Amino acid sequence: MVCEPGHWVLLPLPPKNDPPQAWTRLASTATAMQVRRATLSDWVLTRSTLTAENGTLSPMRSVRRLVALLGITLGAALGSPWTAYAQTASEAAATALFDEGRKLMGENRYAEACPKLAESQRLAPSGGTLLNLADCYEHTGQTASAWVAWKDAAARANAAGKADMEKLALSKAAALEPMLPRLTIAVDAGSNAAGLEVRRDGVVVGQPEFGLAIPVDAGSHLVEATAPRKKVFSARIDVQAQQTDARVTVRLEDEAVRVTPPVSPSPPLAVAPVPTPAPRPASGWGAQKTVAVVMGITGVGGLIVGSVFGLEAKSKNDQALEPQNCRTSTLCNQTGLDLTNDAKSAATVSTVSFVAGGVLVATGAVVWLTAPASQSPGSGVRIVPFLTASAGGLALDAGW
Repeated sequence: MVCEPGHWVLLPLPPKNDPPQAWTRLASTATAMQVRRATLSDWVLTRSTLTAENGTLSPMRSVRRLVALLGITLGAALGSPWTAYAQTASEAAATALFDEGRKLMGENRYAEACPKLAESQRLAPSGGTLLNLADCYEHTGQTASAWVAWKDAAARANAAGKADMEKLALSKAAALEPMLPRLTIAVDAGSNAAGLEVRRDGVVVGQPEFGLAIPVDAGSHLVEATAPRKKVFSARIDVQAQQTDARVTVRLEDEAVRVTPPVSPSPPLAVAPVPTPAPRPASGWGAQKTVAVVMGITGVGGLIVGSVFGLEAKSKNDQALEPQNCRTSTLCNQTGLDLTNDAKSAATVSTVSFVAGGVLVATGAVVWLTAPASQSPGSGVRIVPFLTASAGGLALDAGW
């Protein structure tokens, strides 16, 4: 009879004359149901114990161990509250993974079994899982992982006071040690800079490990190294089974320093010479008359502007003198005052425009009347392009 959380399971005992394998199956069933998560001190029916005795247990020894197991289980069931049997989600997952791993091992599918056992050990570490995991690693040729697992199991057994189990785990580890592949990671003297980080298969390698032959599983391994202002180092090496001289030396190269080339001054801008235009033939329309015409037109424009603003001033003044705006010439509301001010401003512009326009018209007339009848070839008005190192444009050239 075995106690599980929530119910009791009654396991029938094999007949007295049944072969030892029947007792082994009974013990394995009890182990899978109740003892898998036990501590090292409770390892009475584990796979390693069975294989240590050539895969079988004598009927009497099986009965004694099973009775001891049932006693422990029954005492725990009667002496602890029901919540002691509640399993957390991670423990339930670990149990399921362990059971599946054991099943796969029984079918010689070790490559599939090992990851499940490893995950079970990660979720809920236990000695029973560790022993099965070490055995699984041996079957897949992962001798370094198996060696580490046996060493860990021996340490757990020693802490639990299980001398026989410790002796068994140590003997397993010792048998593997001569066959361990080893990988040495060395760092070149010029590359051991401050901030150096070396990784083997993504795991940081401590500086004390530099130059030391570390056991690794056979297969491909990636060594990477980084350091400030250094190029990233990466090397992949294939380590053969039982190879002990595999070696990777980390050599870091300086990063290329980007130097910005100095900006050279641009050469001075070449100025093309401007050809002198050929003199034009004399004509009856000289430059002086041209100036006179321009002055006259401008003067007429001033007179027109003066007239417009004069009319505007008169209109504003008439509006201001309306009864609703100004009762008298000195008594006005705000609208009347604004109209009066606008009329004064327009009158001022009109006056200035009239005066300026009249002066320009009169001056233009004088210039026109005093212009010579003909002009020399060098006289006249010309538009000449020019170009220098800092500017360019058109120039007005006039002569008379």
